[in-house]
Amino acid sequence: MQYQFDGERERRAEFAMPKRTKQMGGIEQRLRIFVEDYVYTYLYQYGRSGGGAEKLAALVGKYYELEGQRVLLISGAIQAKGTVQEGGTERFGDETWEYIGGQLQQYFKGMTVVGWVHCQPGFGAFLTAKDEQFHREYFKEDWQVFFAMDTVDRLDSFYLYNEDGSGLRQARGYFVYYDRNREMQEYMLDNSMIRPREEAAEIETVAEQPKEGARRRKKPTQEERMDAAKEIRRVLQKRETVVKQAKREHDLMLLAVSGVLCVVCVCMGMAMMQSLGRLQLVEKELMAMQTSYQTLAENLEDARVQSVFAVQKQPQTAEEQPEQKRSYTVESGDSLGFISRKFYGDSSGIRKIMEANGLANADMIFEGQTLLIP
Repeated sequence: MQYQFDGERERRAEFAMPKRTKQMGGIEQRLRIFVEDYVYTYLYQYGRSGGGAEKLAALVGKYYELEGQRVLLISGAIQAKGTVQEGGTERFGDETWEYIGGQLQQYFKGMTVVGWVHCQPGFGAFLTAKDEQFHREYFKEDWQVFFAMDTVDRLDSFYLYNEDGSGLRQARGYFVYYDRNREMQEYMLDNSMIRPREEAAEIETVAEQPKEGARRRKKPTQEERMDAAKEIRRVLQKRETVVKQAKREHDLMLLAVSGVLCVVCVCMGMAMMQSLGRLQLVEKELMAMQTSYQTLAENLEDARVQSVFAVQKQPQTAEEQPEQKRSYTVESGDSLGFISRKFYGDSSGIRKIMEANGLANADMIFEGQTLLIP
């Protein structure tokens, strides 16, 4: 069951654009969407009730076409009662449509259902495939919209039919307008999620009646209803201020923690760079020390050999000493060059040793061979 109205009659009706507005997001050229502030405030109040459960509501208002401009004026919201579960999500049932129709006739005469609301606290303002399927089944007019809400993170977005009508797309933005909106005030007072301090719904007075002596109720005046609506808005604005303040403090804390972590990361990076530089310096110093040790070892080996040769040399006297014959037993790895340096200090003795021992080839010596050293 759906509740609509004669769109042609509304297109011809006189209409003036709301003057006091607040733009939310961009400007949607295909369909200008205006939501009255009482409606917008009440939807967030309604969505926060129920301990975070998902909520549905119907949007009521009027649709106009003004000089080629399509305008949707949303002036009321009706709770969806008697919903049913379909595929794991809430949907309008027959009882829901009957209730919406009754509330529409009671509070919003002359208006029609222009869309619906799905509030899922903490799940974002996204369009799901099930929501789109439900919208295409029950809200078939190209000006009927879907409003997704997340009252926890204060996210919301309108969705409307695309140009060819094949599906829904996100609207670029909408407007919140301000008006007295007596119809919505009446509905809010009778269906409030919070109670103001000054009781504004009804004032009970006891009147003495001699015949019956019964209690009778006195309906509040219009001024009292206006005061109650202002009180409701004040409470909601106070709650919103508290939420914003808490969110601001949370953001500042996150910013401070992020700053500290950034400083720590920078310091750790600098320390690692310095440590890497020190390691490279130590490695270079170790390589230099190793090279120095190798050079020193080679110098010491040469000095040891020269010292041995120097000790074995006999000082020459003024008079010629008779030449003494010496011998040397060849060891493994010896060469005539090594034997010459050992006895003469250089390689000049190779030829002498070969001649003294009758050697034709300097390499033809073997281990254990005894050589005469002239």
